[in-house]
Amino acid sequence: MDGKFRMRFLASLFTALLAASPVVAEPIKHNDLNPAFIDLHFGTLSGVGWYTNEPGGIITATARAPVAAGGSVIPLSTIKGFSRGQLACYEGDDRTYYPVVITDAGNDQVTIDRPLPRAMTQGGKFYNFYRDDAHANQFGFACVVDDALRQLAQRPMLRRAVQFKSASGWETINGAKSMPAPASGYGDVGGQPEDGVGIAVHTGNAGSGVASKPAVSLYENMVTNIVINPGKQDGKQAATLDIVVTELRQTGEVVEVARTQVTRDNTIASVDIPYTIVAGSKIRVKVTVPRSGAAVFYPGSITHYHALSPAEELNRGKHVILGDSWSTPGGGIHQRLKERLDNAQVISKGIPGNRTDQMVTRFFADVAKEKPDYVWVIGSTNDYYQDRSPQVFQFQITYLLDYIRSIGAKPILFNPTVGATMPYTGINQLLKSRSYALNTLYVPAVSFLRSPLLSSNQPK
Repeated sequence: MDGKFRMRFLASLFTALLAASPVVAEPIKHNDLNPAFIDLHFGTLSGVGWYTNEPGGIITATARAPVAAGGSVIPLSTIKGFSRGQLACYEGDDRTYYPVVITDAGNDQVTIDRPLPRAMTQGGKFYNFYRDDAHANQFGFACVVDDALRQLAQRPMLRRAVQFKSASGWETINGAKSMPAPASGYGDVGGQPEDGVGIAVHTGNAGSGVASKPAVSLYENMVTNIVINPGKQDGKQAATLDIVVTELRQTGEVVEVARTQVTRDNTIASVDIPYTIVAGSKIRVKVTVPRSGAAVFYPGSITHYHALSPAEELNRGKHVILGDSWSTPGGGIHQRLKERLDNAQVISKGIPGNRTDQMVTRFFADVAKEKPDYVWVIGSTNDYYQDRSPQVFQFQITYLLDYIRSIGAKPILFNPTVGATMPYTGINQLLKSRSYALNTLYVPAVSFLRSPLLSSNQPK
């Protein structure tokens, strides 16, 4: 073999070996390993579960005319299978899905509970959300993913600073009156006495409402989340509330740092309000009606967060979904995430019927071995259907947070689904799911709780 031939042979062999070698992707460099949080319960689902009069399966209608963003009436090809109070989703002109609640259905049109966040084209699709009492249908699952990605794109990484549950965080102002409002239906923001009972705030004058109890913040960049049902105002179809955040500085100066509005027709909204203050100031939030007239609204929990770092780009790396029947391989959530995160690898490890303690047990065998960059956790339905206490559920979430961080991955957590008031089992699951939503610490405080199950001999 002459020298030139040998060199060509060795070069060809080297090229072939390179082609046959597995390509090892560079690990993702995260901003931090604090969990990203998705408000599924009060946010995407607006606190609404399954109704017994729903047909289930998939009901499809199309818009007979375009509807601009901000509109609330959608003319449909059919309203069969749609009814008042039902959770639904529509296809926006950006080809993603948005959740809405139907407040009226008649004359071949539906009225929804909020201004459309995105325009709907003529021929755009409108779907029911729930397949049955415990599951979304294919388009409901797609809506969950699309809304989750919107939340994750807008919300920075958070650390919980101060939380007040329902009535405990509010004081009436400017002549408003309040009374207890224990949870009994999907529009109720509170829970049972042990969870924090909600309140109904009755107003008559513009500017009356509630103010949060002042809370000291040691941080500058903040996000306050309010769970609220704007209720009804003066017979209007939809109610609007003004929300203002004020900073009480140590110098005595009072500064308005954020202002927004929320509009709903007697359904729940989860509102994030970002702002910047001087560290050491007190913060106070006022929620008031903008005009005079008889009105009632229902303020729920208020949580002040420290904004740690910007939201991360998610369309990269390897994602593993750990969950139950909401996230089975090839199912609606898995498929939609694969479509939306088309530059990433998305693997599902969802097992129907799994509780969160079972997810903890199989974490290292099913998830850690995949060496993921991101781990999505969606679980709760089987926990509350099997009557696991909120305390036990919290333990499992804490274990999962620790385990995910121990392998260098970023946790992405959904809070609970909404239990049906009258599921096929005949046992009201709403109050149990509300208790999970109000009591579970998804976004840790100053430092993560450490799991006693996490030891140095666990596989990394």
